Amino acid sequence: MIKVITITHDCGSGGAEVARLVAHKLGWKVLDRSLLERIARVADLKMGVECFDEQAARWCEVLRSRGVNLAEVSPPVSPRWFGEVDDESIHALATQLIRAATDFGEYVIAVPGAQCLLRNHTDVLNVLVYAPTADRVARVQDRYPECADAEAFVREMDSQAAKYMHEHYESPRFGADLHLYDLCVNSSTGIQASAALINAKLMCVEENFTPVSEEEFSP
Repeated sequence: MIKVITITHDCGSGGAEVARLVAHKLGWKVLDRSLLERIARVADLKMGVECFDEQAARWCEVLRSRGVNLAEVSPPVSPRWFGEVDDESIHALATQLIRAATDFGEYVIAVPGAQCLLRNHTDVLNVLVYAPTADRVARVQDRYPECADAEAFVREMDSQAAKYMHEHYESPRFGADLHLYDLCVNSSTGIQASAALINAKLMCVEENFTPVSEEEFSP
């Protein structure tokens, strides 16, 4: 029984949108980079965190109830609320949150490294969403029209992602680690189609589906 889906994706591949569509179809929740950063920011606030982000505040309480010291896991980085959250804090939080979400079940996790942390879990479906560079650049240009050089931006994001994966998991982001995934989806077929493929794969796994061979189609 699959209770968690991880979705690893390139910048501009549409993986975050795919994750949300898959979760919506299943009635599951999403844990992604955006939520991680919000939790990191809320963890620094001492009062009235609910008025800033109720969902992130609930996650902070979940971690505290598990004995996680947020001051140690996510030390203050100023200015956190309005500025960027550093990768070290994100990584420490991500590890705790991925494990908690896996315990709860019914989560689509679109957080870097989840496929590595959960590689030996039989109740997890690991998915890679990728796309040709031209498609990724076009998507970034469409989403961020103010970006002067979308292609350079995509290259920089790829470099940062590779660095993060190497430092924290001693793993390349793509290529040599394809064995980590149960399904690889090229999102150039469309975001809706990509989400449908993942849901179809989940259904096959859940039903222990055995694909029909070509011989069985023969007259």
